Formats: sequence, C-alpha cells, structure tokens
Amino acid sequence: MAYTIPSEKEIEDALRIVIRRMKAVGSLRKLRELVIKELRIKNPSYTVGHDRLREIAVTSPFVHTHIEARHVEERKNLKGKCPVCGGNLNKTKNETIFGGTVTIGYKCNSCPYWTTLKMRVPTRYRFEYDKEHS
Repeated sequence: MAYTIPSEKEIEDALRIVIRRMKAVGSLRKLRELVIKELRIKNPSYTVGHDRLREIAVTSPFVHTHIEARHVEERKNLKGKCPVCGGNLNKTKNETIFGGTVTIGYKCNSCPYWTTLKMRVPTRYRFEYDKEHS
C-alpha cells in the first residue's frame, strides 16, 4: 500500500485538534492512531511514524509531556543526544566538598527528559493539552 508523508505543519495541526479534543492521551501508540485518523480526513494515504510524532509532540508548546522511564543497570553513552526528541543534553553537575565538580546526570534542552548516570530508558509517554501555551 502506498503512503504519503505529511508536512510537519500538517502533523502539528492534526496533533493540536486531537489533543484539544481528548485533553490527555495515555500512550504514544494511541496518540499516533488518533493523529493518523485526523490526518486521513485531508488525505487518505497520510501516515506518520512513532518517532516523528513523538519528536513533534514533545517539542510542541501546546502539549505537556510526562515521561515514565525505567533504570538500566549498565551505563550507556548518550553521545549528547536525547533519546526522546533528539535534542542536546546538558550535563547536570554538582560541586564536591573539595571545590571540584562532578557530573551527576543529564537534562534535555528541548523536552522534559532527564537521566542520572544510571541510564533512564523512556517506557511510556502521557500527552496532555496545555491551554496556557496553545
């Protein structure tokens, strides 16, 4: 089956309609189903992937995102990129009693993702309508 990829603006418009109507969506899978349904009103061949929709949703000002995560035992190298939105991660530092600093974790510039040195892997997302920024 052939499909068409909508523009970022079209996805954001469909996302705005869905999130206003639903007020909150408890998973990325459900959000994707609802956004595709809205997109297909314009063009029946439109589709959007989970990763692209997640990146647009977490960086949209009218969507408030809650990220549930689990800790992984081994430390992973994040390479400075957020696993949720692809944005840059800033080191979270703490001052030692000897006057030096140590890295205690990382925080994303673009979305609410954060982690300690023990890697937090995102497992579930909850998207809520943020009427203050709509």
